[in-house]
Amino acid sequence: MTKKWVSLLLVGLLAMFMLAACSGKDEASTDEGKSDSSDEEVTLKFVHWINEDVGKWEDVIAKYEAENPGIKVESMPLVENMNSQDYFKQLDLMASAGEEMDLILFSNPNDFAKRVDAGLLEPVTKFVEKEGIDINEVYYNGYPAINGDYYGLPMKNVTNLVMLNKSHLDKAGLEIPTDWTWDDYAEYAKKLTTDGHYGSYLHTWHNLYSVLKTISKEKDNLILLEDGTSNATDPMIRASLELRNQLENVDKSSVPFTEILSQKMDYRQQFFSQSASMVPTASFMITEWGQFTPQFEIAWAPWPKNKEGDKGIAPMGGDLISIAKSSKHKQEAYDFMRWLTTEGIVEQGIWTPSWKDADMDKALETVVNGSKKPDAVHMESLKHALTSVEASEVIAPPPYITEAYNEFGAEVELYLLGEQDLDKTMKNIKERVQAVVDANQ
Repeated sequence: MTKKWVSLLLVGLLAMFMLAACSGKDEASTDEGKSDSSDEEVTLKFVHWINEDVGKWEDVIAKYEAENPGIKVESMPLVENMNSQDYFKQLDLMASAGEEMDLILFSNPNDFAKRVDAGLLEPVTKFVEKEGIDINEVYYNGYPAINGDYYGLPMKNVTNLVMLNKSHLDKAGLEIPTDWTWDDYAEYAKKLTTDGHYGSYLHTWHNLYSVLKTISKEKDNLILLEDGTSNATDPMIRASLELRNQLENVDKSSVPFTEILSQKMDYRQQFFSQSASMVPTASFMITEWGQFTPQFEIAWAPWPKNKEGDKGIAPMGGDLISIAKSSKHKQEAYDFMRWLTTEGIVEQGIWTPSWKDADMDKALETVVNGSKKPDAVHMESLKHALTSVEASEVIAPPPYITEAYNEFGAEVELYLLGEQDLDKTMKNIKERVQAVVDANQ
């Protein structure tokens, strides 16, 4: 029997129960969940993690409501700290309690696939087929079909890169990197480290910051392969752990994991307080500064390569907006998300869109000019970081990939905290990830 988290199983059961109840009681609905009564006002509940100060939801929603009388959209950020992982915890609690929602925003394929498997989401395949569009022709899409169905539309386009404090670079006599490796990153981190700040910060997300060299590969760059088997024997996983340990515990050029945990550090706080000079991240950070306003110029560098001569590769993805399985207004929800992922995101001016028909140069300038402090963004290096790399291969991850990463992360933390050596860590990782695979296949 496939092993699932209890909370997510409850999500699926509750969603199906609510859908069945709606179909039995609401005889005024079509198969797509659209009301037959044009006089009925529909309110769409849109859950996400991006606060109003950053997302500027009110203005873009007001424009849609003005063009679509009878439709109201309620923006519902579930967290205040703009941490998507905290948001997913709140989303699961909300779904388990049977609370109403119509539209759900996702930040990555792993958390998305888990909720698809739990039955939380409605396929959008029938809606796009009815409209006569091909998602992959209309959007730069980082979310493949799952068992033949699409479960959402891509919204913002996100490319992995490194953000750097240009003032720190200048003081250290370093150029903005334009073509570099992880070895170069480590050297930069050492040269940028002073008594007042570290050269680097790597956050607690082990599916990113503990596999940096793995995700610099063009393909087979996750802890699991596309067929659901383990990828824990990949040499780049061991190399990634060696890199992180070297930075944090040997060179002492990146914030130690012990401090990150004990002080509950956040990557925005570390970068914008100038406590760390570099943070590997993604292009959502062009504007998603949270409560911070940078007091320095932000430089940008392409995602580092594993070795010189490699092709420039970076994970590319972004946010995906989906329809809740329990929504009573699925057609209205689809209509709004279709608009939001095309004209709406351009109007919003906060992120670079996944919509292929958007003018990307103009969109990027609009995004930067709409930030709290446009002159804090070094445009030349930003454009280079976004255009000098190609996308790594994207797969539909197995639904149990988050469980595999949790097992991986537990062993990584013991290693980074000095409680076991790398050989034992790798042995345990292989065993624990394989156990997850065995329990789910």
